[in-house]
Amino acid sequence: MSLKKKVKKSLFWTFSDQVVVQFANLFFGLFIARLLGPESFGIIGVVLMFTNFAQLFVDMGFGAAIVQNQQLTSRQYASVFWLNCVIASFIYLLLYFLSDFVALFFNQPILSSVIKVSSLSIILNATSIVQFNVLIKSLNFKKKVIINWVSLFFGYATAIVMALNNYGVWAIVAMYLVNSIVQMFMVWVGSKWYPTLHFEMAVIRSIWQFGLPAFGDNVLNYWSRNFDNFIIGKCLGTSQLGIYSRAYSLMLLPVKNLSSVVSKVFFPAFSQRQEDVTLLADNYLKLIKYIAVLTFPLLIGLSLVSNEFVLLFLGEQWKAMIPVLSLLSIVGALQSIVTLNGVIYYSLGKTKIAFRISLLVNVVLIVSFFVGVQFGIKGVAWSYLLANILLFYPVYTTAIGLLNLKISRIFTTLKSVVVATLAMVFGVCVLGLFLEVKLFYAFILKVSIGLLIYMWVFYQLETQFVQIILGQIRKQIKRVRNENH
Repeated sequence: MSLKKKVKKSLFWTFSDQVVVQFANLFFGLFIARLLGPESFGIIGVVLMFTNFAQLFVDMGFGAAIVQNQQLTSRQYASVFWLNCVIASFIYLLLYFLSDFVALFFNQPILSSVIKVSSLSIILNATSIVQFNVLIKSLNFKKKVIINWVSLFFGYATAIVMALNNYGVWAIVAMYLVNSIVQMFMVWVGSKWYPTLHFEMAVIRSIWQFGLPAFGDNVLNYWSRNFDNFIIGKCLGTSQLGIYSRAYSLMLLPVKNLSSVVSKVFFPAFSQRQEDVTLLADNYLKLIKYIAVLTFPLLIGLSLVSNEFVLLFLGEQWKAMIPVLSLLSIVGALQSIVTLNGVIYYSLGKTKIAFRISLLVNVVLIVSFFVGVQFGIKGVAWSYLLANILLFYPVYTTAIGLLNLKISRIFTTLKSVVVATLAMVFGVCVLGLFLEVKLFYAFILKVSIGLLIYMWVFYQLETQFVQIILGQIRKQIKRVRNENH
């Protein structure tokens, strides 16, 4: 199968995965949030800060290196596998013994036992890192998606049963553990690669030339994205952290489930064509347009209806989340295209530049969070938005410069999307001035009118583009029907 066909097939499966995952996270996530309340999500937010950070040390950039390096052999994969397992075991023990200190630092005694149990997922995940990245490298996303769906279903089923039986935060802990166990079992059963008893330190050192800067970039990016959680948890408490982290996760749904689709598929594809910068630039412009067409109206629209959304789907106990969700949704719109910077850096092997950019981003964000937390979670959200606006130009132009692109070319590509989104904002804001109906009807009217305005304006500006998209959709539907018959 040609690379082009593999990419198309991978995009189909990855996009299908993200659609299913997005609806599952939204529907089940909101349902569990109503059952448990902000406090439980605040506690799990603190735990995830440490367990997710620890997971970066287990991977150490090897995952990206496996995908990018086209010369690695099965014996070399084995070296990475065993190192991952050793590091994961060491980190689990470290978190186990530090859990009491973390509980004392955040003044939440339950954190100690929750961290000790939750951290087991680090060891479970370490045993499947190599297998997952081998699947990604070969663009075998169908198998990866099926594994993801099954593990997601079992995880949420466990969480809902336990939440309904008043297990509180342990329902979420169980969800993550069950997800990891099912995922590990399925990837081992379904994988065509199994580790041999083989380890070469020379192999690790050669992979580290790419992986270590990538790891450093990931570490810095992690704390730039999570320092707000850390400072809120410490200064404002876990209940306020629960409100903020829930708003943040809702904002991230479109970003992760659309931009990351492209990142996952096009990183290995771009890596195989890394010498042809002109081709990469042309494809990149197409990608950001496809992404922005969906994420801009979705996230800006969420900002506009944040009041109705929160009160309808989460209830009065989450009311403080309304302004935070409104501000973070605007951040998400910016991040939906900036997120693709990683694809550029990694596919071209420019991880050192990515690391330096991450240093700049971290300094600005950490300073802004220190200032913002003085004004509560709303202040943190404002500081996050302003910092992203300030960083956009230097961070974005550095990445696209590697593709010989200028910011003016980006604005030209996205002009129609921006105009249509602004028209939607104007229409919904004017509608809001005259609406005096119940919450549910206000939500339905704002969403419907906003969507119609956006689609009409965009179609007027990009008739040919829309017709091409519709043609591709019809072609995909026809292909799927033919395959089923």
